[in-house]
Amino acid sequence: GIHGIHSYPAMMAPPVAKKLISELTEEGDWVLDPFCGSGTVLTEAILLNRKAVGYDINPLALLIAKVKTTPLPPERLTKALFEIEERTRDQGIPQDIPDFYNIEYWFKPKVIINLTKLKAAIEAEEDGDVRDFFRVVFARVVRQTSNTRGNEFKLFRLPPEKLKFYKPDVFASFRAIALECISKMGDFYSSMNGIRPEVDIRLHDSRTPLPLSQMVSLMLTSPPYGDSKTTVAYGQFSRLALQWLGMWEKNVDRESLGGKPTKLDSEPPSLKEALNRIREIDNRRAKEVEAFYQDLFLCLKNIAQVIIPGGFAVFVIANRKVKGIT
Repeated sequence: GIHGIHSYPAMMAPPVAKKLISELTEEGDWVLDPFCGSGTVLTEAILLNRKAVGYDINPLALLIAKVKTTPLPPERLTKALFEIEERTRDQGIPQDIPDFYNIEYWFKPKVIINLTKLKAAIEAEEDGDVRDFFRVVFARVVRQTSNTRGNEFKLFRLPPEKLKFYKPDVFASFRAIALECISKMGDFYSSMNGIRPEVDIRLHDSRTPLPLSQMVSLMLTSPPYGDSKTTVAYGQFSRLALQWLGMWEKNVDRESLGGKPTKLDSEPPSLKEALNRIREIDNRRAKEVEAFYQDLFLCLKNIAQVIIPGGFAVFVIANRKVKGIT
């Protein structure tokens, strides 16, 4: 469904979110995801007639989440698609080609020109919600027409023998992806029955107090795993699209939990034991793990302040190993 309009690393399985929201809240309740990513929890909440709040530090994630929670009639999007294609055809050679770091390493010259034309045509759309929808489509086109290996979240360039014969078609990719996303949005729009959901999505770091105007009945999230540089590289996944969209301001991985050295306020015994074992093998990695847990602790303290008495906090997590230590 609507979750498929754009991939994202480590997405929560939608049926898990749906089950937990339906069992732990009532219609009209507020549901919070302080690490909302591309908005799986938020989308499932509004489909169940709940209100949703989502925070994240990744601008691309927030763009996808906003689009996934904004039902739009497919006829309106189809009309906009034809208008964007018409504006693209009417352009000459673009003069304002982006010049971000390594652009010619990640994109072929013709692709750079055609992506520039396409972006200009999308940005000319006057309706902000429609424009954001096609920005998400554009983000997928950027990924699909780049010189990267297509089935990876991290940035790896195609090998020279494949790159030599690689001839991506920006406009064909745009049409195919746009039609696919319009179809998914059409199903979502029908599911919402014309209801405009109540959603609050914003750029926010949950290590600082959450800017909520109301308490929530359920906090449901899948937090970062504390090793984004080597496992779930949200920043690498998002970088090229954000650079093309003019939204790349900070290194998302460096800003994530554990991205900067910090010391723990206190060490629970099990964590202290694990950290000591990691230190014996690699002191630098131990410091990164310590920084992650300190950052996560700050988030937990802020999250605990906004849940109603008798409400629920659910964390969907998995085991992690660093240097073989769980």
